Amino acid sequence: MAMGTGAKIALGCGCVLLLGATATVVGVVGLGWWAKNKAVEVSGGLEKIAAKTQEIDRWQQKAAANAYMAPADGVISEARFVKFLDTRKQVFAVYQQFEPQFKELEAKSKAAGDKPSLGDAMAGVGKVTELLGQLRLTQMKALAEAGMNPDEYRDIQVAVYKSAWASESLKQSGKMPSEAMADAGKQVQEAMRQGLAAAQKQGVGTAGFSEADQKKLQESMAGLGEASKALDVPKANVELFRKYEADIKKYAMNGLEFLGGL
Repeated sequence: MAMGTGAKIALGCGCVLLLGATATVVGVVGLGWWAKNKAVEVSGGLEKIAAKTQEIDRWQQKAAANAYMAPADGVISEARFVKFLDTRKQVFAVYQQFEPQFKELEAKSKAAGDKPSLGDAMAGVGKVTELLGQLRLTQMKALAEAGMNPDEYRDIQVAVYKSAWASESLKQSGKMPSEAMADAGKQVQEAMRQGLAAAQKQGVGTAGFSEADQKKLQESMAGLGEASKALDVPKANVELFRKYEADIKKYAMNGLEFLGGL
């Protein structure tokens, strides 16, 4: 029996609607399956994070039990510094293991632009969490086994940064940062004095820069020189920094130091 034109159109529309509905159902079911799996992954991930956090806490307590008193003269002993450096080495080894994965995530992020997929975003968060947890665990375990208190580790870490500044200052001026800054301040004040004197000699008014303004500038420069004393370190620390400078740079981790003192 032949179909009329209207019947054919109706059947065609029905097929389209049926296919659309099927696709919708498959999409919803697929999304539900994906979400369920992700929920299971997240749940399992949270359990792993909780377990690792507890393990980190145990090692941190062991490390914190190590006696430590900051040296009165600020000098870092080479023996303690070597233990610090060994901890950095162990943490860096973990960082290197994750580096390829982060480069892959970075490449995907650049390719996605401002619209990364939900899966990629979750994978990125997961990898960062995993990395930081493993880094912290490695650090605390290494400190506990080395007999080093976390406070000592942080003090040495700060001393390394300050020694780097001091070393560069000594190379450029032969002086510690506070001395170099004080000299720079004197040069600015002298240049200002000479400029004002020359302006007055030529009959140019200096009303825009009063004595009160001059005094404020001098006080600011003096305060800057005083504040820079915090960057001064014992020369013994500078010598230690220079001796191990290659290793210090080798085990640097591109800013991760600021994430909880890593």
